[in-house]
Amino acid sequence: MRRITLFLLLFALVLAGCGGSSGDVTVPEPPSAKAFEKSNNEQINKIIEGWQAQVPTTLTQNQIKQETIEQKVYESTASLQEVADFYTQQISSANGWTEVRNMPGLQNNLFLKAYDHGNISLVVGALDAKQFGGTGTVIYTAKGSK
Repeated sequence: MRRITLFLLLFALVLAGCGGSSGDVTVPEPPSAKAFEKSNNEQINKIIEGWQAQVPTTLTQNQIKQETIEQKVYESTASLQEVADFYTQQISSANGWTEVRNMPGLQNNLFLKAYDHGNISLVVGALDAKQFGGTGTVIYTAKGSK
C-alpha cells in the first residue's frame, strides 16, 4: 500500500502544466465503469481514502488550485490492461494532452500516469482489485488547473 501511495505522490510532484489550455479537456469515463461505492474490502477502501487525501494536497503544493481539483473513483469490469490502453488512447497527444515523463505506467498490477493539457493536469491511478481479494479494477482520477 505504501508503494501505491508513493507512486501517486510521485505523480502529483511531476505535474507541471503551464500556459493556457485550448481544446476539449474532458476526461471520459473508463471502459465498463461505474462510480465506486465503498467496498467490503477494507484494504481497497484505505487505498482509495489515501489517494483522496494525499493527491489533492500534493497537487496544491504544485500550484494546482484546490477549488479546481475534481476527484473521481470508478470500479470497472475491464482488466487493468484494458484500462491502461483506454487512457493511453483517449488521453493522447492527438487530443492535446502531453504525457508526463518518468511515470511508471503499467507495472505490478498497478497503472500510474499523469498528463498535462496547457494549465490542466490529470493524474490517473488504477489497480487490479484481485490482488487485495476484490474483483475488477479500481480507477482514481484527479484533474485540476493552475
